[in-house]
Amino acid sequence: MLNARRFTFSVVAIAFGTQLTLSHPSYAEQGKTIQLNGQPSIGRWIKNNGTIYLQDDWMTGALGIELMDSDRPEQQKFRWFSVPIFAPVTYDQPVQRRFLDIKDISQQWQTEVVGQILRISTPNVVLGSIRRSKKNLGDRIVIDLDRPTPWQVQREKNVISLTIAADLAPTISKTLNKTAGNLVKTIELQTQSKQTILKIETIKPVTPVIQTLSDPSRLIIDIQPTYTPPDLKIVWAKGLIRQQQTVILKESNKSLKFSVNSLIVDLKEPSITMKPIWSNPDSMVGTSSLRAIAEVWQVAGAINAGFFNRNRKMPVGAIRESKRWMTGGVLTRGAVAWNPEGNVFMDRLAFSEEIVTSRGTFALTHLNSGFVQNGLARYTPNWGTSYTPLTNNEVIFVINGDRITAQIQGKAVGEVPVNIPNNGYILVARKVPEIVTKLAIGEQIKGITNIKPETFTDFPNIVGAGPLLVKNGVTVLDAAIERFLPPFDTRGASRSAIATTKESGQVLLTTIQATPEGILPSLRQTADILKKIGAVNALNLDGGSSTTLYLGGTVLNRSLGNVAPIHNALGIFINLEKK
Repeated sequence: MLNARRFTFSVVAIAFGTQLTLSHPSYAEQGKTIQLNGQPSIGRWIKNNGTIYLQDDWMTGALGIELMDSDRPEQQKFRWFSVPIFAPVTYDQPVQRRFLDIKDISQQWQTEVVGQILRISTPNVVLGSIRRSKKNLGDRIVIDLDRPTPWQVQREKNVISLTIAADLAPTISKTLNKTAGNLVKTIELQTQSKQTILKIETIKPVTPVIQTLSDPSRLIIDIQPTYTPPDLKIVWAKGLIRQQQTVILKESNKSLKFSVNSLIVDLKEPSITMKPIWSNPDSMVGTSSLRAIAEVWQVAGAINAGFFNRNRKMPVGAIRESKRWMTGGVLTRGAVAWNPEGNVFMDRLAFSEEIVTSRGTFALTHLNSGFVQNGLARYTPNWGTSYTPLTNNEVIFVINGDRITAQIQGKAVGEVPVNIPNNGYILVARKVPEIVTKLAIGEQIKGITNIKPETFTDFPNIVGAGPLLVKNGVTVLDAAIERFLPPFDTRGASRSAIATTKESGQVLLTTIQATPEGILPSLRQTADILKKIGAVNALNLDGGSSTTLYLGGTVLNRSLGNVAPIHNALGIFINLEKK
């Protein structure tokens, strides 16, 4: 039997956003715009003591560098028309992004700082030849250049657009479409000053694999029917590792290759803190992309977390931040709890509240939640400065301190907001006249919070989601007991999860995407995948279109144009000045 612990309500209001600080980097020159060969783009840069650092994900997207495995946070290994380069690393303050020293690739570049704009001009380059051939079930395109140069790739449906900072040689072959490819239908060349664009049309949407070679400088574009992301492991900062891998499950004589992205976080590292974060620091109402939420809270990394009502843009699972219950759980479902010392606990959380008056004890349906039921619900200042009715004809009781000071008859949904007192809360009665008649102005109220198992009460931070997948190394998935309705437990979907490993204080923030054939993982497959990458305890988070993993200004598991809004997340804060 689960033990419960009871607490009386606290009516002390705590201001929102107290952990947010303004960024005051010490760098003399920095900005948010990089103008590459006359073309401006959003990209952050830092100039420190004459050395220029560029944001790493801008370098991969705008220059075409290939990040490689790196096991030291002070340097990043990458390749760009060369043998591997080891670039020194720096960060902004507070740490949100990582920047790489470009000295090893920029010797022949011209750079100029104009206000917050960094202008970069690369040397004139000639694209000497384009060759194409069939390879296995796909195609290969080889492009010869007379020196290294920036390149970018974009995909839209069946068209791959490869933009190269090079002029087309006048002798270039115009017969690129003479021979049909396996997947490539046509190649169209577009040219302008210092730029050549290849429009590669394929018979179906595909992801190209592009690599650079040196001596001579060359681009190799391989186009195959299926795409498997390369394995990658980068120590991004002390206590924070980015890992990209393929995990194979063997089922029914088939090998399913799932794409898995993880942030491996050491919560024992003093410079790292993990906290719940949400869309609007001043209210529990609202949704945004994970990238936007990360920007607001100034975190280095994040993963989407608990469930929410997409229409109302409100949470429906437990969130506790620094001992404040931002919202309570509404069902007994899986949750993760942790403290600043790096201890982590996972189990099924049962959260409930009740009030005691001279006329009886009344159970509350939920706390600060968009999950609406008939009954008596509670909204505190953590919800926001006011409450707007979620159903018709609600009766709202205003509690200051420990007494009812006002009774308000609500009207239609969305009409007439009611202020929530700083030193109290409001109770919202929905279709329970028998309770309304027992609550009167002047009545003294005692509030009680019940938490099962009571181990959760020892932790200042909690996020509820579910189902619980793994406990002490054993799969414990039971969607029915957590009241998830079929076919939630068996259908495939993109997945987000948090897990602990055998290493004390180490957590995995993990997303799982489809196989190359488009097969999405079920919850049981998710548990199996997490165990394969070292999970000892694991909790499923909100998934599907919400599944998003963020690091250093970019989304790791999906394109930016395919990111859905979410309500809350787990944020990774890095303070390099913390000892």
